[in-house]
Amino acid sequence: MKRISRVKMTLLPLILTATICFCSCGVREQLQKTTEPTAAETVAAFRDVNPETTTRPEETTTTQQPDPTTESGRAETTRRAAAKATTKRALPDERDADTPVTVTGVETLKADGKTVIYPIEAKKTDRRWPVISWANGTGCPTWSYTALLEALASGGYIVIADDDVMTADGSTQRDSIDYTLRQNDDPSSVFYHKIDPDAIGVCGHSQGGRSCFNAAKADSRVRCLVSIAGSPYVEEARGVRVPSLILTGTNDLIVLSSQWCKPSYDAVKGRAVYASLKGAVHTTCMTHPEKVSGYVLSWFDACLKHDAKAKQVFADGGRLSRDTAWQDYQSKNG
Repeated sequence: MKRISRVKMTLLPLILTATICFCSCGVREQLQKTTEPTAAETVAAFRDVNPETTTRPEETTTTQQPDPTTESGRAETTRRAAAKATTKRALPDERDADTPVTVTGVETLKADGKTVIYPIEAKKTDRRWPVISWANGTGCPTWSYTALLEALASGGYIVIADDDVMTADGSTQRDSIDYTLRQNDDPSSVFYHKIDPDAIGVCGHSQGGRSCFNAAKADSRVRCLVSIAGSPYVEEARGVRVPSLILTGTNDLIVLSSQWCKPSYDAVKGRAVYASLKGAVHTTCMTHPEKVSGYVLSWFDACLKHDAKAKQVFADGGRLSRDTAWQDYQSKNG
């Protein structure tokens, strides 16, 4: 037993180092060298958002609209309309399966170590918006999830992420929730009276997936969670009662489904759904977010917007259980 313990102590730092290097370097290289359209390009194609736009802290990025008074502007408007008519959103809800996307864009605000991505409509309407608090994976900066977070925001959510890359205990996600609620009470904030405090979910990748379970157990404001290739200990998942979507990949060699994801599903006491994406590796949600974003959005729609059709996506016999791109679907306490 002592020898086994020593072996574990030797391997764990190596695994952690490999994960950090893979996230921080490997993903950047993949996004730069891939010959296929990148995930960011795929998202931009249906949302007319330039994924290469960068901002300084406390600066807001806004989707630019064509000038309808100029010939070039009218031509650009026609081009975008044609692109929307032929490009479908990767949302696995049957009501949208054959419906072209209608997207108005998102904005990004960076301040106080937080990145907030939100629909442009949030500035134009008096409605209150649901919130997704995001947690990064080990050593993975927020920018590496930009395409995924923008896709979630375009679904009608205020998405908040923190710069923290060691998020396991859930405190960062809880702090992000505190931050959004302070903004909700601040008359000078763009989010003043725009946050729905009763519609808050958490989502994260890898160590960030582990964070989701800890945040949900410690914070009653969390109404549901999505763990993508998450690595919680069974003890951390045990007793979680909020609706939990646990997604993994068949080719993930960093967070093995059999050792982390499936046991956490078994330990959850509340409503839970588990599925494994065929061929997906640990960073698929970063390089090809369109492969998971649809189901993530449907889960939040079901849990935070109480959308009946979205709930059916995850029911036995529903869309996810029949999707041939996924396997090992399981559902309980529905």
